[in-house]
Amino acid sequence: MDLQRLRETVQWCTLVLSNLYLGFFKTRQVYQGPLKSACVPFLNCHSCPSAFFSCPIGTIQHFMTIHKFPYLVAGYLTAIGVTVGSLACGWLCPFGFMQDLLYKIKSIKIHIPLKLAVSRYLVLALLVVLFPLVTQETSFSKLCPMGTLQAAFPWVLWNPVIPVYGEPAVATSTLGFLFVIKVLIAVLFVGFFVFAKRPFCKLACPLGAIFGFFNRHSLLQLDVDPGKCRDCQKCREVCPVDINISDDPGSSVCVRCFNCLKCDSVKVRIGAKSPEGKKP
Repeated sequence: MDLQRLRETVQWCTLVLSNLYLGFFKTRQVYQGPLKSACVPFLNCHSCPSAFFSCPIGTIQHFMTIHKFPYLVAGYLTAIGVTVGSLACGWLCPFGFMQDLLYKIKSIKIHIPLKLAVSRYLVLALLVVLFPLVTQETSFSKLCPMGTLQAAFPWVLWNPVIPVYGEPAVATSTLGFLFVIKVLIAVLFVGFFVFAKRPFCKLACPLGAIFGFFNRHSLLQLDVDPGKCRDCQKCREVCPVDINISDDPGSSVCVRCFNCLKCDSVKVRIGAKSPEGKKP
């Protein structure tokens, strides 16, 4: 099994294993057991009818709405970031996997400039932190296309009374204009997935922004041997976020998928380099 097939298998497993709660068929409510207090290290809406765990971004917003700092979640995400950077984005996230699959559809392809990735930090600062802090509303979760696909659509199609973001069940009809906006955002992003590599990861994912911040400083690093690199752009061709790893092995946009290891000039390194460029 090659590395890419192994990665896809792992992504299928994380999607299934984090969404194995079948009790909702009987209760018509989201799971609220002890596992819900734990977060997966990727986007997975906790309001999904089959979700066992919470989403770290949803949890951060909850703490913002009650004006408390999310020490446990912050420590959890920091521990992952300093160890493996954004590895979870490339190997675990079902939403990233969905984007990779839809991009395989034959169509005109477009390149999203890497400098636009700064928008992720705006989403993180405004929708995940500031707006929930001020309005006591989980702003990002109410607009997140992953949440719409994974939770809103299933509940609306199956159950006329649905739980919304951990709040008491409300009638579908009361969703009104917000639901229309959610659907439009989801449809636009899903359509965009066909034409560009991981546009949500690049432009709007706050969790990717958090993990990407650690890429340059994590224990897990990618190195490019300048003596072997021929600037052939093959690494960019196989990269799910459309970057040339030789330009910046520590790029905050990199999802650590390791597709670029197909090139013999790229290697994985654990730990820091010595001043002479050799591993200490």
